[in-house]
Amino acid sequence: MKKFSIYFLLMLIAGIAITQNKKTLKEQAKNQTKPYHFFEDPKTCEGCHVEKFKRWNVSQHSKAFTGDFFQKQFYDLVLASESFAPEVANVKEGCIGCHAPSAFLAGELVPPRTTKMDNFWNKGNGDKSMADRGVFCDFCHTISHFKNKPPFNHDYVSSATEAIDTKFGDLEFPWSPHHKTATSEIYEDPQMCSSCHNELNPYNVWVKHTFSEYENSVFPDQGIICQTCHMQPMGGKPAKMGIVRPVNSDHWWGGGFKEFVEGAARVELKLASDEFSMGTKVDFSVDVQAVATGHKFPTGSVEERDVWLRLSLIDNNGKELLHIPVPENPNDPNDKYFITSNEKVAYPSHSKLSEPFERDALPEGDRLYHSAFLDSEGNFTYAQWFCVEEIENRLNPLEIRNEKYSFTVPSNLPDEIYLQAKLNYRRMPDSFADFLEIDRRPVIQVAKDVRRLRIN
Repeated sequence: MKKFSIYFLLMLIAGIAITQNKKTLKEQAKNQTKPYHFFEDPKTCEGCHVEKFKRWNVSQHSKAFTGDFFQKQFYDLVLASESFAPEVANVKEGCIGCHAPSAFLAGELVPPRTTKMDNFWNKGNGDKSMADRGVFCDFCHTISHFKNKPPFNHDYVSSATEAIDTKFGDLEFPWSPHHKTATSEIYEDPQMCSSCHNELNPYNVWVKHTFSEYENSVFPDQGIICQTCHMQPMGGKPAKMGIVRPVNSDHWWGGGFKEFVEGAARVELKLASDEFSMGTKVDFSVDVQAVATGHKFPTGSVEERDVWLRLSLIDNNGKELLHIPVPENPNDPNDKYFITSNEKVAYPSHSKLSEPFERDALPEGDRLYHSAFLDSEGNFTYAQWFCVEEIENRLNPLEIRNEKYSFTVPSNLPDEIYLQAKLNYRRMPDSFADFLEIDRRPVIQVAKDVRRLRIN
């Protein structure tokens, strides 16, 4: 009887604790006004977490607000278009909620424009205290939970207060001389990323669904989560006075840059023979497969990201002798979106608000893997907030896409020629970067396959 009473008492205490926790979470969700000073500056964190700070400081999270593309698109296009339709009247909230969460929580939905824009090639000193912090240490490590499951549209709930708050993380038995620490399961859950990497726009179109793409892949069943690749585990000390741990997550996150893109997919030429006569028609195909992405390729801001496959005959110095275009498919009305084109049909905003420019700014005729966002007039737009329909042909994780090609062997070829398949990636079309007056993004080679041909 005594054992039963103790058991009952423990259960009662646990029940009260759970109820109190639920009440606390509800209160946090209601009281989401957090002045800037509720969050510690990243430079404060650097005092102990030196390596973590260095990696964050060169990451895209640190430049989420000050990045050149965000600055130009938000201030020049988003704010200018909010009066266009009632659906987009408050679209700035979605932008700031993820790109400057401390500004969003402070209620400053139009922070002052930065005086120095960042891009991937430059690094600041990390001395940031307002919206310019982007996605930063104290914001992430004071998230208590999310409003939705899976989370989307910056539905995080912050526990930040005016005091030095408890910092949450995934380490067991954490300790710090500066702040209280606690282990939280959400930091070991891929849904942690979903709050900003799943986005539903004002027209109920999922304009970002990287997390959903991951959920529909084979990787959740294999225990591979977002953090496995984007916060690569390594040994060492999380803080300079801490203990050496077998797992110590990297805080660079990576993404659509050389370190992650090279080798993310493979290409393989398929030919029945490698010996041909001049004037012969050659039919062949190329297998394209995303082999190292836990989501579609490309992903993220898919209206800007381009992956394209170029087929050509080259000489032994790599000089292109003949471009082999992908055959058009007259039976697919959407095929035009998936072949590179320089038609002036791309709009930086809604097509009623701006003039068009070249859609791809690439050599024409190559197979293009990306998403086409269409506005309410049925025109191609780079403004995700105006998208009413997405048309896409991106590569699914591990899917093998077979592309068919043909060419006629010219008569003026040198004795030694090669058939080359090259897969490339770029974060933004040059035409869009030029319109915004920001740096063009480099072309990164993802994969290549070459076969030597013998010509009779």
